[in-house]
Order: sequence, then C-alpha cells, then structure tokens
Amino acid sequence: MIKPTIETASAMILAGYYGDGSRTAEVWEHFDEKFKTQPFIRAHEDGCEVRFYNNEEPGKDIFVGFALAEGADAGEFDTLTLPAAWYAVFDVFVAQGYDSGNADMDKWLADNAHEYGALELDGKGFIVECYTERFKDGNQPDSIVEMWVPLYRVCQSCAMPMTKGEDYGTKADGTPSADYCHYCMTSGAFGNPGETLEEMIESCIPFCRAHYADDDAARADMQTRYPKLKRWAN
Repeated sequence: MIKPTIETASAMILAGYYGDGSRTAEVWEHFDEKFKTQPFIRAHEDGCEVRFYNNEEPGKDIFVGFALAEGADAGEFDTLTLPAAWYAVFDVFVAQGYDSGNADMDKWLADNAHEYGALELDGKGFIVECYTERFKDGNQPDSIVEMWVPLYRVCQSCAMPMTKGEDYGTKADGTPSADYCHYCMTSGAFGNPGETLEEMIESCIPFCRAHYADDDAARADMQTRYPKLKRWAN
C-alpha cells in the first residue's frame, strides 16, 4: 500500500489555464505554447495540474500551469488560488498508471477519518498533481508524479472539521494547536477539563442533528468515532 507523507503548504497562486479533464494533453499544449511567448515569473519549476471532482462547470474540471512568484503578474493567464492546507503526498509510479494510487488514497482517508478530512475549494473536491524533477517523460519505471491530497484537520476532542485558521485553538504559548479547535482549547487548556467522553458526545449531538436520522443514530456514530480521537484515546 502506498503511504503518504504529511506536508503543510502556504496559500499559493497558480497561473495557467482551465480545461477539459478528458483532453489534458491538449490543455497542456495550449498552455506551453502561450508560456513560450508570454512567460511569467514562476515560484518554482514544478508543473501543477489541479483536478476537480463533484464539479458542475463544463470544461473547467482541470487547471494546469505553474505557481506564480509572489508579486508577479500572470498576464493573460487564468489564476487559481490554492488555500493554505495540510496535504497527504502520495508517490505514484507513472508506469503503473496515474490512477494506480486511487484505491490507496481512498483507503488512507477512510482509515484516518478520525484525524483528517478531504478539503474542498469553493464546494469542489480537488487533488493537485505535481510534476517535479522526479517525473520523467514516458512510462519509465522510476518516473513518479506526486499526488497532493488537500486535508483539513479534525478536532481531537469534539471532531469538528477545522477548515480555516480561525477554527484552531491555541497552545500555552499562544500559537495554533494542530489538534484542537478554539471551542475546546484556549492557551493550552481544555474549556472543560473534567468533561467525560460521554458528556462530550451529548454536548455535540445538537450541533450534528442535521446529519443524522435521529439523536440515537448520532450518538451511536459518535460512540464509534470519538474514542479514536487523541483526547479520548488516552
């Protein structure tokens, strides 16, 4: 099974073109032709291909291009801003097919759903394919494309999705906590340090009712998921 590394990335602006995901090679050719005559300053030389899913915009299910250097002008190219996020980075061998890592990615997300969820961009799921120096033309056995799966962290106390910077709590030194939301932790201390797992579950049910058939279904699901969270696993 392919196992990822976990990376953090700052917000990044890509300059390039949207296109039809079934005609990826043509979209890249169009971009390359334009870039030869109207180049922009790149943040680095790695090519990026963003693929969107559950997307309802015809002809805009991929975006190809390069990261734009800070303060640089994209000229006549389209731009796409990727948010600051955690990423699970999978190495996929081109010779085995670009889709060869999909099952491993799905399994990893399912196995780690108590800690991470797949981040969306404007309501659309996405994945970033990065073409670094490890990528080689053709299907050479050692040619690798990096698949960057955007993630949000799940609060390890109440399971709230933490999709924005302001969702995070703070550690004792005032810096953001990677594990706990602002409802559960401030300055390194839990809001209710004596709270039990059962009490936490009951307090969360009112905020989750829209996602369940009834309170019993919500409670049963939380009783399965919450013991895996860091605060309660210990």
